[in-house]
Amino acid sequence: MLVSVFRVETPRGGCGPYNNEHKGLLEPMFEVHRAGEHPNPDQDALLRGIRPGEHCGFATLEQLDEWFSGFHGLLAELGFVRVKYVVPVHLVRYGKTQLVFQRGDYFPETTMPMQ
Repeated sequence: MLVSVFRVETPRGGCGPYNNEHKGLLEPMFEVHRAGEHPNPDQDALLRGIRPGEHCGFATLEQLDEWFSGFHGLLAELGFVRVKYVVPVHLVRYGKTQLVFQRGDYFPETTMPMQ
């Protein structure tokens, strides 16, 4: 069975905003996320961490947009896009607020601008 995974990353399978050279410019987002309801995979009791080769994502575009609410413009300025992967369900682990998945050789099915 295939499932959709939505993620924010640099174009062409790049890094996400938490693992990127723009960390200094994204510090305002990091501060809000540290203080809010944005647990990282190590803090999520359902995920219990992120394994080598896994990347963070969301089950729906709405979850992704809510997670990054207030920072879409900044992310767009820095070149980030929203992408949709379609991967086998066995490559996905679902957490409380986000998921992690093994991207492997899969490429985004759809690329969407940050809105």
